[in-house]
Amino acid sequence: MRRTRLISTAVALCLVLLVMAGCGTPQRTAAVPRPEGKLAVAGFTNPIYNWQILAGYLEEEGRPVPDGTLSALDSVLIDTLHRHQVYDFITPDSLVSCQELVVFEESGMPKLSAWKYWLGVGKCIQADMLLVPQVTHWREREGTSGGVTNAASVALEFYLIDVKNERMTRARYEETQVGLLENLFTARKFADRGGAWVTAARLASDGIEEKLMELGL
Repeated sequence: MRRTRLISTAVALCLVLLVMAGCGTPQRTAAVPRPEGKLAVAGFTNPIYNWQILAGYLEEEGRPVPDGTLSALDSVLIDTLHRHQVYDFITPDSLVSCQELVVFEESGMPKLSAWKYWLGVGKCIQADMLLVPQVTHWREREGTSGGVTNAASVALEFYLIDVKNERMTRARYEETQVGLLENLFTARKFADRGGAWVTAARLASDGIEEKLMELGL
């Protein structure tokens, strides 16, 4: 049994070395053409009730992310857009007044659906396209980069709203990090992450990179 385990470990390490030495870092390209028109980008929000999300449902309601998480994700989002050479867009800070206005105009009315709310924000800011990012699950790593009792886990949602045509494209990222021997198909990610157990912030950063590309951004 011990010999079998050692052989399995050796094979896994060989696969990782092949990935690191032979594959290199691929040149990533967007999956679809870049959206046309005036783009607005909202800051990350953390829906804790199902009526606050644009699609799907929460695994568990009433669990907010730790303080400071949303502002940190906003910084990563903006940096990633700039790295992808997306510069000409309405920033999250510029959307705040419209977000407040839409809520104010609807005060005293039945609770707004998430779709009606964000569509209203897009129309208020006069954008053609509105990117709405949300974090719906966040579990921090318990342990160190060398070993964990609970691995980091995140779920992010990205909604690209076509304001004029009132349509929406959804891109979801969900990952709980697993060990190499649990899933050899993650060998590339394992290599990219230096063979370490990473934080939830690193998982989220990878998700932002991947899903912006998926949306053409």
